[in-house]
Amino acid sequence: MRLEVLQTGKTIIVVVLLVIIGGYAYYLSRQSTEKTPKLNQIAGSDIQRIELRSPTRDIMVERTKDGWRFIKPIQGEADRSTADAMADSIADLEITGTINESPSDLAPFGLQPPSVKVIVTTKGHRVLPTIMVGRDTPVGNSSYIKSEERPGILLVANSFPSQVEKSLDDLRPRTLVGLKPAQIREVRLHSSNGPALDLTKKGDQWSITQPKIYPADNGAVQQLLETISNARIAEFVDDNPSDLSKYGLANPSFELTLSAGKANSEESLLFGFKQPQPEKGGLYARRGEGSDQPVITVDSYVLNDINKNFDDLRDKTVLGLDRTKVDHLVIAAPKFDETLARAGGNKWSINSNDRSAAAETLVVESLLDQLHDLKATRIVEDPITHPDRYGMVKPTLTLTAYTKDGKELGLLHVSTMEVILEPTNPNPADPNSAKPKKQHFAYATTGSDRAVYEIPLQAANDLDNTVNRLHSDTTKASPPASSNNRAQGEAAKPLPQHSPDR
Repeated sequence: MRLEVLQTGKTIIVVVLLVIIGGYAYYLSRQSTEKTPKLNQIAGSDIQRIELRSPTRDIMVERTKDGWRFIKPIQGEADRSTADAMADSIADLEITGTINESPSDLAPFGLQPPSVKVIVTTKGHRVLPTIMVGRDTPVGNSSYIKSEERPGILLVANSFPSQVEKSLDDLRPRTLVGLKPAQIREVRLHSSNGPALDLTKKGDQWSITQPKIYPADNGAVQQLLETISNARIAEFVDDNPSDLSKYGLANPSFELTLSAGKANSEESLLFGFKQPQPEKGGLYARRGEGSDQPVITVDSYVLNDINKNFDDLRDKTVLGLDRTKVDHLVIAAPKFDETLARAGGNKWSINSNDRSAAAETLVVESLLDQLHDLKATRIVEDPITHPDRYGMVKPTLTLTAYTKDGKELGLLHVSTMEVILEPTNPNPADPNSAKPKKQHFAYATTGSDRAVYEIPLQAANDLDNTVNRLHSDTTKASPPASSNNRAQGEAAKPLPQHSPDR
């Protein structure tokens, strides 16, 4: 009997312990799922106005339909992403603890005075209790704050102060222009030492319209637009400039104007002097719309990358040969002349030194593609003044394309040259840097204009290799039969020959 009582007692104790442990586990699980209380029960999108007050500044920004604008101390656009992040951090602010319910002295917490007072107005015109931001706690990852409606010192994540301790420049947009490359339809580049260069986009194609009409290099224009779109303001120098001449902006050295082709969609940027401080090396600049625009600085690379001339932005297609119209192609190389001609359908024949052979279709297609796609890396000279300087007295290769009725479709001269380059800034510690270096260049000219194009050396080599491959077909061919041997057959018809301008 005594044994049964003892066993029953043990069972009761075990059950009680299990209930206690289970209850404690349930309590802990409930605690872990409870959310840390928010200071204000609002969303970031509910915030209409934010004011940041401190001994050194009083900044107010207000939400608009397009983003945020400054109300004070200046008027103008505020950076949308920075203001949105600040509004979200205020709305999502969580209280992680209370350190002192009735502090007699706020100074130990960095709250006398606070680093900043945050005053928030909602879209419903409700002004929330002021948030006073103090210093970080000595240990842990928290910061002290105080709410106007609560007497105690509150703890929050130490990431919060950096979200609201913003200067005027922190909240300013750093983009130089608001238009995106895809929106821009018109561009004007105007340097003080030359005529304006105007470009217009129709469909997907850019064209130069001033100083003369010419197709533009879409890639070069796109690169220019991306440069200005991605560029950022380095410094805000003067919000109320009384004398623009000291910045070189009364008569700017360069002006960029962009337009989306719609009313009130034009933006301009003016560039002035270089900053006098050698360690900075930026350029003074200013937006051109309105008299209230501040003087800013930008990195010097921005102007270098957008200050382009006509040759920089013109289409650099060298020949653009329409392959569908080519009937025959006359090729002149230092060691041979040959004519490539259509032989019906997709077949071609090659004729050189009275030897004729079927040309490899794939090789012919490759040659025509190269002549159509050939692009220059830059325009070296227009018009050409010294042909010998670019190897054009005796070109490496000359190709002339003709239609079926003998009309010239296009003429291309190609030359490759080895140039000895003298060192410009040799390194005294490196004897090899003072030695002249050999470098190869490739140039091209056409019959349609007098420009000299620098082309990729690989493109010139590819043309040469393709022509040589076609010529190899004729070296394998048998010499033409004599008149006696072919008296009973159809007489061979020679391919049309031309004397290319060499």
